[in-house]
Amino acid sequence: MKILSSVGNFGVRSPSGTRRQARFLFAVSSPEFLRYFDSTMEALVQRGHHVSVAVNWLRERKKARLDELINEPRIEVAGVIPQRGDLWTELARAVRGTMDFVRYLDPHFTDAQALRARMVRKSLPALLEPLNRVRSLSPSSVNRFQRTLQRVERAIPVGRPLSRFLEEQQPDVVIVSPLVDASSDQVDLVRAAQAAGITTVAGIASWDNLTNKGHMRVVPDLVTVWNERQREEATTLHGIPSERVAVTGAQLFDRWFERRPSQSREDFCAMVGLPPERPLVLYTGSSVFIARSEFEVPFVRRWMATVRSSGHPLLRDAAILVRPHPFNCDSWEHADFSEFGPVAVWPRQRYTPAAEASRNSFFDSLYYSAAVVGINTSAMIEAAILGKPVLSLMTGDFAATQEGTLHFRYLLPENGGFLRVASTLEDHAGQLAEVLRDPEVTRAQTLRFVEHFLRPHGIEKPCTPILVEALERAAAEGPRVPVRERLADKSLRIVVAPLAVTMHARDRFSGVTAGKAAHRLKRGTRKMAYEGYASVKRAARLTYARVLKKPSRRALKALRVIFSR
Repeated sequence: MKILSSVGNFGVRSPSGTRRQARFLFAVSSPEFLRYFDSTMEALVQRGHHVSVAVNWLRERKKARLDELINEPRIEVAGVIPQRGDLWTELARAVRGTMDFVRYLDPHFTDAQALRARMVRKSLPALLEPLNRVRSLSPSSVNRFQRTLQRVERAIPVGRPLSRFLEEQQPDVVIVSPLVDASSDQVDLVRAAQAAGITTVAGIASWDNLTNKGHMRVVPDLVTVWNERQREEATTLHGIPSERVAVTGAQLFDRWFERRPSQSREDFCAMVGLPPERPLVLYTGSSVFIARSEFEVPFVRRWMATVRSSGHPLLRDAAILVRPHPFNCDSWEHADFSEFGPVAVWPRQRYTPAAEASRNSFFDSLYYSAAVVGINTSAMIEAAILGKPVLSLMTGDFAATQEGTLHFRYLLPENGGFLRVASTLEDHAGQLAEVLRDPEVTRAQTLRFVEHFLRPHGIEKPCTPILVEALERAAAEGPRVPVRERLADKSLRIVVAPLAVTMHARDRFSGVTAGKAAHRLKRGTRKMAYEGYASVKRAARLTYARVLKKPSRRALKALRVIFSR
């Protein structure tokens, strides 16, 4: 594979100048995230490193399996990352969920009401829902609020199951992605790694991760991003120091620059059920959050009716392929568009986008299309890589998840983007007819976007080797200074411990008899009291040693020296 062979020599150069093998652990939230880093993992293995991968969740609904998605046998599957599951779990998630919501009080997100509502639904604790009445706060107020919550986060002890997991894996570097999911448990793994002196990296997987999800909540040793715009997002919206952010490009798209279709146009059209001699317009479906299928299907029906009745011969005769989002297929399964001529919906059922067969069919869909239409989806970016004209409609049907998201604005021409956007279906039909007549009309604009947004180090330079080198540099710096608990953290822990016990009890005792609840509460309180006492005792000893014992010894030693003269 050309991408991998261009990476270079084997090994990590240590500070002493010798090359050594490093151990990299990729911790992703779920198996579908492997498609963002599979080329990176393969390149690291080819350079002689040990690579393992683990996930936080295996979702039955998304039908993605680790063993089915890893083609490189030298990559070790570490399985599912353990959850902490202790008395502090509920408080930890509540604190992180509150941080995730508070970021949407920043003026940057004033118009992002759909994103804010999603975070309220997903992560804001019920007791704090009155916060949603606040329209916005100044950036400085948001930062103070976040710093307060971060102090509470630091007061929560590191999860022991996570520490044991890292002891078993023995990584030199832990790469976590995306880290910005709502109330993410991945924070526990980062904190456990930092406490053990292990280098931590946050790999930003997609173009929207830093603007439409949660807060990063912790500061890793390195954050890898696609471009300078994401670097700015990491620093201004997540509080990451600029020197800890590395612009490496969008490595997941390297394959699109060199890929070729897996079958002929005739075979592809026969597979989806469309005539091969007609120009193909591809409609790419959006995610559940952007456009639920029960709303997207009637919208597409209106779109097709306008296209077919527009009076443009090219639009009247074009073949239309609708490719639903892999996890937003419910209403597409039985949708019938036969009244609009040559139209196909394929595939109609859920599928795993990281599977090689899915990648092949998706690439073929883009490759053989004359134009691509969508609402707000990363498929638009993949179409841009192939130089296809890409169009969208801002008719108000999905305003909250188009103009109401920061990342969509990056695709607009006024922000350096490549989309041909129309505010009415009729105007869109005119634009679509124009690009079908002359596909070159958008090519220069599209190329500029691809270079600046996806390959900032040069359009001809693959991004996977750049990311690999950044990870190797992080590994070469060696073990980090372990992050130790401070006296202030332990003191605050005592203050918030009763809240942690209450939240844990409420979660565990729902549906439990009064007798069992009392027994569990007594046992949990006793355990918390013991841990709190032990923590205070250690803190007191440390304070005595630092404040009294050592200074006293130094003073006595100085007096002996003085009087001995």
